[in-house]
Amino acid sequence: MLPSQYVEDIFLQFYDLAAIDQIVLQPQDHTACSSFYSAIIQGKELTQNQANFILKLLSKYQSSLKKSSLDYTDALQNPQWRTSFRILDLSKKIFVEKDSTGTVQVCIKFPYQLKKEFDEEFEDQRSPVNKSIWDPERKLRQVSVYDANLIQLYEFALKHNFEIDDTFMIALAEVEEIWQNQEEVLPFSSIVANWVVLGNSSAETDEWFKTHSSGLIDNDLLLAKSMGYQYSGKPHTMIEKIAASDSNSFWIKNNTEFLNLCSSVTGRVCIILDRTSNTLDWLTQFIDDADAAGIDRDEIKVCFREPKEQDTGINEWIKTNGVGGKVETGRILIFEFKPAKWLFKEKESVKLLVSNNLYPPTNQLTKDWVSSHPCVIYLGDIKPSEQRGQNIVEL
Repeated sequence: MLPSQYVEDIFLQFYDLAAIDQIVLQPQDHTACSSFYSAIIQGKELTQNQANFILKLLSKYQSSLKKSSLDYTDALQNPQWRTSFRILDLSKKIFVEKDSTGTVQVCIKFPYQLKKEFDEEFEDQRSPVNKSIWDPERKLRQVSVYDANLIQLYEFALKHNFEIDDTFMIALAEVEEIWQNQEEVLPFSSIVANWVVLGNSSAETDEWFKTHSSGLIDNDLLLAKSMGYQYSGKPHTMIEKIAASDSNSFWIKNNTEFLNLCSSVTGRVCIILDRTSNTLDWLTQFIDDADAAGIDRDEIKVCFREPKEQDTGINEWIKTNGVGGKVETGRILIFEFKPAKWLFKEKESVKLLVSNNLYPPTNQLTKDWVSSHPCVIYLGDIKPSEQRGQNIVEL
């Protein structure tokens, strides 16, 4: 005898029989049956598609259930449901609103079926849309209007036939106006009469730059970049390419080109060697190339030593080649896998941070420094692997 004429009740009894092995479920049906059972027990509304799936399962095991005296043939002919079906919200809308904290948010509402395309549109672009917050109650994503690329969002909304609210169009118009006038808004640097000058900067910023600049074009281009003022001219030299790029990561294939770059700037250069590389071979080749480039060995300081129990010959090599001693006279400082903490207490900042790593560093101090330094050079004949959101520019 049936427990009732409602399909939900019939399914519960069906699953109870399966739980005591009176009915053998096929492996591919276990997950679905368990999920439907939990939903019905909790009184959740089913969608029309879920209801149809339940009817298919009951029909599939109909013959097996007759042996357990559960015959619901008639009930499947005209199925009755205890609860009404949940209506899926398939609406697509984009609008702007101010949340309870006063932050202006772009709200993006769309059905789950569009999630994959949305994620693919914005992934690996360092897009702040990836920082969007999911509101489970309203079933929409929110991202600060100051973080979002409104033009990219607008194109996505058009492509997928979103309802575009007037609030979003007003915000978009304001952004487009800023973009059209970005030469009057965005910070930049340029070379005028052999001097580096800042554009769209405040009087305080100009004064700070004047105080800390050296009058040397290459040095001052790097200083301007570290302040967020990218070079606006057409880049020709390596320094100009670095200064004009919005990336902080660059790749140089060989020591000769790197040493030429070092010669064009004043200030310290810090090299951090990969702990997995053959350190002695690397040092030997680097010193040979530095000699060929005419760099005084007193400018190069190897700032680490190996423990006495590790007899690889590095300590003796450092002494023999005159690249040890006090670091005060050094301009190119070489460390193994992490910098010394005293380096961050020095008044003179490091102009170029260099690594021969092929993969992201594992030391946290090194990792943080690499991510925050305005000019990181990867040195080696193989281009290193990029982390998510990273763009390594070949010089």
